[in-house]
Amino acid sequence: MDVGTLLPLAILLLLVSTWFVLYYAKRKTPIFIILLSIISFGLGSAAVALLPIDLSYAASLSNAAAADDNGGENDNNDAQQNNNQDGDDQNNNNNLDNNPTYIPWKITYWTTFLLAWLILPITRETLLSGHFTLLQRIRNGFTKSIKAILLMSVCGFIAVIAMAIHLKSVHLVTIVLPVLMALGN
Repeated sequence: MDVGTLLPLAILLLLVSTWFVLYYAKRKTPIFIILLSIISFGLGSAAVALLPIDLSYAASLSNAAAADDNGGENDNNDAQQNNNQDGDDQNNNNNLDNNPTYIPWKITYWTTFLLAWLILPITRETLLSGHFTLLQRIRNGFTKSIKAILLMSVCGFIAVIAMAIHLKSVHLVTIVLPVLMALGN
């Protein structure tokens, strides 16, 4: 899988997202809402489409690595094992650089993150604002969104502390991960 096959997939997802939003949108929906919807649906579809591609790429790499390990000679010198470990680190960095889904994943992750936590909430609160001028509406939407994010952050921090006290443990995975999963939903 290379970048050449990901580009037609991205174009197809954009076209399907555009058709889906335009087909189901009301006729008087503002254009910026339609564009935000197309971007949101497109990025969500991209994440769903990238997952099996990335998993198959990782599986092919692990199969190739297993074939290389089985095909070589079995010399167990300590110096050679250390050299192999250094080579494995270089291979992992090289595989990350050669992974055709690495950059699309980063783009998809960070744009959906910004959409979910900043752009869409501010847009929603701006549209629901009762102020008369656009600047007042945007300012009101921004302050309401920031207050909501701060409230969720405080609740998450309190939940982390409460779980740490309840479990008598401060392990990152057992404490923070459930709170992050709850805040993400």
